[in-house]
Amino acid sequence: MGTRVQYQLVGAGGFRECFLADINRFSEEFFPIMEEWPDDFPKMFKEKVLDNIERGAAALIASNIEEAELIDEIVFEYWDLLHNDRNEYISSPMKYYHYPDALSDVLPDCSNCASDYYQMLLFKGRTVAECPDYSFKSPDGVFRLSWLCPHEIIELKTELDSFEGILNGDEDAVIAVNLLQRALTEAEQSGGSLLVTIA
Repeated sequence: MGTRVQYQLVGAGGFRECFLADINRFSEEFFPIMEEWPDDFPKMFKEKVLDNIERGAAALIASNIEEAELIDEIVFEYWDLLHNDRNEYISSPMKYYHYPDALSDVLPDCSNCASDYYQMLLFKGRTVAECPDYSFKSPDGVFRLSWLCPHEIIELKTELDSFEGILNGDEDAVIAVNLLQRALTEAEQSGGSLLVTIA
């Protein structure tokens, strides 16, 4: 993975809680931008933002893939406007590491649960939309966002901790997994959720 992986702490409710808490502020700052360049955004973009303001979490239940993709486009713009320049990283984002394609490449005996968390965090993303068999999709095809809530952090960290001796190597892939482990440790100590963004 040649892109930048950044770890942040967010509230215990995960990124969805942050998004819903900020949706009014996002609309106030973003709607003037939309008015200036109306052709740059999908037709139903503004209506869906207003739907989120009015109905909260219920508006994140998508009836089809197209609606889920629209929600993710809103999340993409929300992140870019309100979060992209914040310096709240809990691990240094400045060096690029080669994250292994699968956790089992570094830890062959890891569980399916740990492998699934790893894939979601670093390769698939996690959408705030509720839509079966759908993963986060950004308009640029590069940006990804995912998070683990406190109980998920404990599950993954407990397993990674059991491989402590193996994660002391100096190979790039091992260092990358070790960075994830350190981020999980800090997130667990904070009692919050761990947010991972990739750009």
